[in-house]
Amino acid sequence: MPLFGWMKWSKTDSYKSTRCPGSEVVTKTLLRELKWHLKERERLVQEIENEQKVQKTGTDYNWLKNYQNPQATIPATEQRQLEVLCSQIQPCQTGTVLSRFREVLAENDVLPWEIVYIFKQVLKDFLTAIERENQAEQLVDAQNTN
Repeated sequence: MPLFGWMKWSKTDSYKSTRCPGSEVVTKTLLRELKWHLKERERLVQEIENEQKVQKTGTDYNWLKNYQNPQATIPATEQRQLEVLCSQIQPCQTGTVLSRFREVLAENDVLPWEIVYIFKQVLKDFLTAIERENQAEQLVDAQNTN
């Protein structure tokens, strides 16, 4: 006799219901990447400032400091806008968006407070390009049916 034979699993309680839908996973992945880059840029700026202080004063007092790195925060309204934009990205397109974002950051010396704007612009540009491709496909399909 099976140990759990008396338990009936309802069909609505499936593994998929505990997982995030595709757009949620994409949104979380993209925003996690953005926050990591924000934090990393802030760390780099802090290191540069510390090095400049050491060069200026000639002594390093960083070991005396007991400070926490400021957390990279995104304003709530900006966060909502980014979530809406990210939710429009298909899971198969996530890598392309991330690659473009990383490429833009690598090509430019970006300050931490500019990263959110750049990320938003990359998302908007990508979504616009996808929309144009879809419209072009619709035109080709319409011409082929005529």
